[in-house]
Amino acid sequence: MTDGVLKVAIVGCGNISRRHAEAYASTGRTELVGTADIHEEKARTLADRFGGRPYGSLTELLAAEEPDLISIATPPESHGELAAEALAADRSVLLEKPPVLSLEELDHVAKVEAASAGSASVVFQHRHGSGAIRAHDLLARGALGRPLVAVCETLWFRPVSYFDPEWRGTWIGEGGGPTLGHGIHQIDLLLHLLGPWKSIDATAVRLDRPVEFEDVSMASVVFESGAVATVINSLLSPRELSRIRIDTAGGTLEVNHVYGYSDKDWTFHPAPDAAKAATLGLDPGVRKAESAEAGVAADPWAASAGADVPSNHEAQIGHLVDDLLAGRPHDTSLASTRPTMEFVTALYASAITGTRVRRTDLTPDHRFYGMLHGGFGKDEIVEAFRP
Repeated sequence: MTDGVLKVAIVGCGNISRRHAEAYASTGRTELVGTADIHEEKARTLADRFGGRPYGSLTELLAAEEPDLISIATPPESHGELAAEALAADRSVLLEKPPVLSLEELDHVAKVEAASAGSASVVFQHRHGSGAIRAHDLLARGALGRPLVAVCETLWFRPVSYFDPEWRGTWIGEGGGPTLGHGIHQIDLLLHLLGPWKSIDATAVRLDRPVEFEDVSMASVVFESGAVATVINSLLSPRELSRIRIDTAGGTLEVNHVYGYSDKDWTFHPAPDAAKAATLGLDPGVRKAESAEAGVAADPWAASAGADVPSNHEAQIGHLVDDLLAGRPHDTSLASTRPTMEFVTALYASAITGTRVRRTDLTPDHRFYGMLHGGFGKDEIVEAFRP
């Protein structure tokens, strides 16, 4: 980096790469020095629009350029290998979601990162919108009351044609269905807000799409705090919705959006006061005591309002560029997102084996540590995901 400008590169020049390029450009503090794709015409198209020179591979790019940060925006199967190569060259990386396809792969990248002058970050931009920042702060301080019950929904729609690219719909190419590739954003935000999870009981089914894995999954989750949640991920839902609802002792916090939120998508409804609670058939003494114990103000959510920052790539990449230029670690790190990959791993393990999975179970000798299908055969997976 020179004169407060971060040199960046992008590897994988498909649709999502443009979001990275636009986000870097929006900071005014980066220079795109290179793009790379096995289909070099894609790299050239991106470079023509945003700058830099096109290359046919990360190896070629690293031989010619010296980027400070490299976005890995290829299909998921190559994330781990490319991240390790860039980190071994002492470059920082930003991994598109899902960061890798297994806990084993994640731990390998972390090992390479530990020996590197660079760092690894993961794209979970929903942590970086102003709504999530406020919610995380208020929940962490107990200002909204003790979390009790939560709902996390990623109800999206992908037509059969979505799976036309040969890598989609396969364990090798995508690594998993909506649990890994789509719902992971909402799952990560839920865990970011509620903290460590303890156990998962899950079901996954393939109802309609031509895939090797699920197109719908559902899970019942217990958190270490004692809070409980349900999580559902779907690619069969025509009216798309992304939602997290958290009911606390002090009220209901909720965000409703599809692919990204702004402050208007968040609401907080304080718990009813003693008089109103009595009309709902609740014990007002209990409600009053719980609210007092939690220290909940009349409307702490409204009191915390500030500038509206949507949860897009610009929000996270702006933070990341600031962090790298200042020489400080970025908080959406490989380590901080490991619980999310553990959650996804446990959901598949529970759904396929029909058993409860605890977070503490996921050691390197666990059957699902190295692959999200646990090494089960095709026929066994088909049977496990049969409705």
